[in-house]
Amino acid sequence: MATARCYVILRAWKSGVTSAEVTERLGITPTFSHEAGDIGRSGHARKGALWGLSTEHLGRGGLGDHLSALLDQVEPCREILQVMSNEGFTMDWFCFVDVDGIGGVELDAGLLSRLGSLPVHLDLDIYGIEHDDASSASGPV
Repeated sequence: MATARCYVILRAWKSGVTSAEVTERLGITPTFSHEAGDIGRSGHARKGALWGLSTEHLGRGGLGDHLSALLDQVEPCREILQVMSNEGFTMDWFCFVDVDGIGGVELDAGLLSRLGSLPVHLDLDIYGIEHDDASSASGPV
């Protein structure tokens, strides 16, 4: 059976808008943010601002649990998120999914409904641990 270890980041950005402005509008302190011109890990200046709210600090766990944790924080901001979407903000649930074994993740209908009620895209970044043929064969080698 597959085991998926996940975390999720709600990301929001729009050209010409600072992450501080997103914080002010949502009334939620981001887990991380950067502004246009900040120097990134690669040593290059960032072209735009990014506001992020992450569950990585909770440790790796089920995708549904991590999405629910963020939804609990941002659902009260539903109207603000809709206005931001109408104004051209890009927003997504960036889901890091590390799957060990054959399979994937499952999201129940209630969670999908909650996700679908917000103008936020779902981005699944899925990684699998590769197993060589000998270790994945059934029976003795």
